[in-house]
Amino acid sequence: MGRDGKPTRDKILAVSKALIYENGFAGTSVDAILSKTGITKGAFFYHFKTKAELALVLIHDFAETDLKELDRVLNDTNQYLDQPKQRLIEFVQRFINMFSGLEEPPGCLYASVSNEQNQFNDEIKKVVSDTMLKWRIALEDMIDKVLENHDTAIAINKESLADQFNVIIEGAFIVSKALNDPTLIAKQLVHYRNYLELLFKT
Repeated sequence: MGRDGKPTRDKILAVSKALIYENGFAGTSVDAILSKTGITKGAFFYHFKTKAELALVLIHDFAETDLKELDRVLNDTNQYLDQPKQRLIEFVQRFINMFSGLEEPPGCLYASVSNEQNQFNDEIKKVVSDTMLKWRIALEDMIDKVLENHDTAIAINKESLADQFNVIIEGAFIVSKALNDPTLIAKQLVHYRNYLELLFKT
């Protein structure tokens, strides 16, 4: 282990996240984390004073990675800035590609926080809501640009249409685990992509 203890800390985070995906936060005890990591209780509490502190670090790390992915896909679709409808479609397609070919249903810490509200403090809940709002803003901005060039086949609410992207993904995480079907997320996003294609008239 390095002098700064980072390998041990990273191991705790990785194992904790996997256990939370499998058992939920309430069902993931410190003892279970210790058993899986093989570290001592003293080593655990050296890095995290409480289980709540561990949860806060996990959700901050998860949100940071999530927003980096948002930025990456936005940058990848910059080539379509002068074709706003195509950019929106390509944005969704990137995530279809990302979730295609999964061998196991993925987990999501946002779902854990949302499903176990009483297990988390307001700071953790705010990290989740703030991150979701950033996704909403990014998608709504793309939709706004599409509307500058296209009419819609039916009346829409831009905010709801933007939120639908994450509603589909977060809901699909839950259903894919319930049905043990890792292909479900990509399939649901295909419906969203197709809906966008039909919604915005050429």
